[in-house]
Amino acid sequence: MKRTGNPKYLICILFVLGICFGAVSQVSALETEKRVLFISSYSYGWETVPLQIEGIQEGLGDGVALDYKFMDTKNVTSGEGMDLFYQSMRLYLSEVKPYDGIIVGDDAAFQFVLEHRQELFSGIPIAFEGINNKAQASEARRLDPLISGVVEELSYGNTLELAYKLYPHANRVLAVLDNSMTGEGEREEFYRFQNKYPQLEFGEINASEYSKEEFGKKLEELQDDTILFYVLCSSDKEGNIYTSREAAQWISAHAGIPVFTVISLGMGNGVLGGERVSHRQMGYLAANMLKEEFDNQRGKLPDVIQGSPRECCFDEDVMRRFDIKASELPKGSRIINHQTSFLERNWVYLLIALAAGTVMAIVVIRLVLENKKKSRINDDLQKEKENFEIEAKYDMLTGLKNRAVFYQELQEKIDGHRSFGMILFDVDGFKNVNDTLGHNNGDVVLKELARRCSKMENGLFRVYRLAGDEFTAIVEARNEEVAKNYARMIKVTFKDPFILNEKEYSLHSSIGIAMFPEDGGNSKEIVDAADSAMYYVKNHGKNNIAFYREVAGKV
Repeated sequence: MKRTGNPKYLICILFVLGICFGAVSQVSALETEKRVLFISSYSYGWETVPLQIEGIQEGLGDGVALDYKFMDTKNVTSGEGMDLFYQSMRLYLSEVKPYDGIIVGDDAAFQFVLEHRQELFSGIPIAFEGINNKAQASEARRLDPLISGVVEELSYGNTLELAYKLYPHANRVLAVLDNSMTGEGEREEFYRFQNKYPQLEFGEINASEYSKEEFGKKLEELQDDTILFYVLCSSDKEGNIYTSREAAQWISAHAGIPVFTVISLGMGNGVLGGERVSHRQMGYLAANMLKEEFDNQRGKLPDVIQGSPRECCFDEDVMRRFDIKASELPKGSRIINHQTSFLERNWVYLLIALAAGTVMAIVVIRLVLENKKKSRINDDLQKEKENFEIEAKYDMLTGLKNRAVFYQELQEKIDGHRSFGMILFDVDGFKNVNDTLGHNNGDVVLKELARRCSKMENGLFRVYRLAGDEFTAIVEARNEEVAKNYARMIKVTFKDPFILNEKEYSLHSSIGIAMFPEDGGNSKEIVDAADSAMYYVKNHGKNNIAFYREVAGKV
C-alpha cells in the first residue's frame, strides 16, 4: 500500500505551529498589559512612600506594570533642581512606551503634573493621593474628568478633641510646621480649627525660621498648658535636613510635654500619636480608580474622595512617660511598643487553672445537689434554648446572621430614619460550581466567602446571608462613596482563588447597591432596588458594581 505522508514530519509541523502560536499569545498579552507611572514628591526613603507603593500595587492588581519617578523635594528645593526633573521627565517620556495612567503622590508631584498636563500627560487618566490642597484637587477634577483621587485630610479635629480631653487645663495649641509646599497646605488646614476651639490660642513653631539650637530652646520653653502637634519639619533656617525619625526624636527630646501627631511620620521615635492617615489605603484607593477606568473605559474617573482613611495609633513608651492609660484612648486604638502584662503572658495557665477550679466546683455542687435528675433536665433545657436562639439568628452553614435578622435590623434602621446603603451580591456562575463539582464544594465556596467578608465587619459594615449564594450587607453611612468602597472591598475578596478538590478556581461577584431613603422608602423597595442593580450587572457582563440610581429605567 502506498503511504500518503510521514507521521514524523506531521508531528514536527504541529510542534513548530504550537511554538509560534504561544509566541503570538505572549506578544498579544504584552501589548494589552497596562502601564502606570507613579510620580512621588519625595524619595523612596521617605517613610510614607513605601506604604503608598504597597497600596498602589494592591489596588492595580495583576496585569498592570508599575514604574516610579521620585522628585525628592525634601532635599532638592531649588528652581534649577525642579527644571532638571522636568527635562529628565520630558526625555524619559519621549523614549518609552506611552503610559495608560499616572498616579501622583503628594502636592509637589500633583502641581508638576498639572503644570505639564498638555505637554507631557495629555489625555492620560491621572489619580492623585496624599494631596493637602483640597481646593486645587476639586478644581482640577471639575476642569478635567480624567483627574481625580484621594485628598489627604488630616484628623486634627479628633486628635485635638482627645488631647483636650486628656489635658482640659490647656489654653493653647501649637503645631510644628515648615515652609515646604506640604507645610503650607497643612498650615491652612490646622488654623481652620481655631474657630471651633475659641478657648484655645492657636499658634505654630515654624522650623524654617529657627536654627537647630533655637528650635530646641523654643521647644524646651513649652509648659503643660500647651497641646503640641508635630506636623512637618523637613529643614530649619540653617539648611539642616531632617528625616521624619530625626525630627520626631529632636522634638520629643526637647519638649517636656506629649507630642501629638496626625500623620504616620515619627511613630516609634518619641511622639505620643493620634488619629493618623493611612497612606497605604490612600494609595490603594487612587490605584483602584485607574483600575476601574481600565476595566470600564468610561472616559472619566470617580469623584474625588475628600475623607482620607485613618487609624488611631499610640506609643506605649510615651504613654508610660506621661502616665496616660489605654482606657483614656479611643476604643480600638493600635498600641505600639506594648509590654505584655502578667495576665497576658500567663493567660493560658490561668485559664487552665480557672477551668480546673470550675470543674471541681461543678463536681462538688453536683455531689451536694439532692435532685440530680432535675439539675440534669434543667441543664439540657438551657442548652436546647441556647441552640434554638443561635439557629434563629445565624445561618448554620456560614455563621453569618441570617435572612430573618437582616430584615429585622433593616426595618429598625428604616424606622429610625437613618440613612444607609444596602449592598446585594452573589457568586457569578455558582450554579456551575454545584453542577460540576458538587454541592459540598459549593458549600466550601459559601463558607470561605463568608469568612473573608466577615473580616471586613466593623461599626459601619455588617454582612448577612439571604439564601443560596446571595449575600447582603448594610453600610451605615449616607455617603455613596463609602458604600462603594465597601463594595470594592467585597470585590477584592474574590481576588484570591477558592481551593476546591485541591485545585484553584477563580470566581467573581455581581454587586448591586441601593441607598436609603433615595432608592426606596420601605424594606421591600430598598431590597428590590439593590436586587435590580445586581441583576443589571449580572446581565451586562457580571463581575462589576452598580448603583440602583445608575441603572434605574434600564432594567
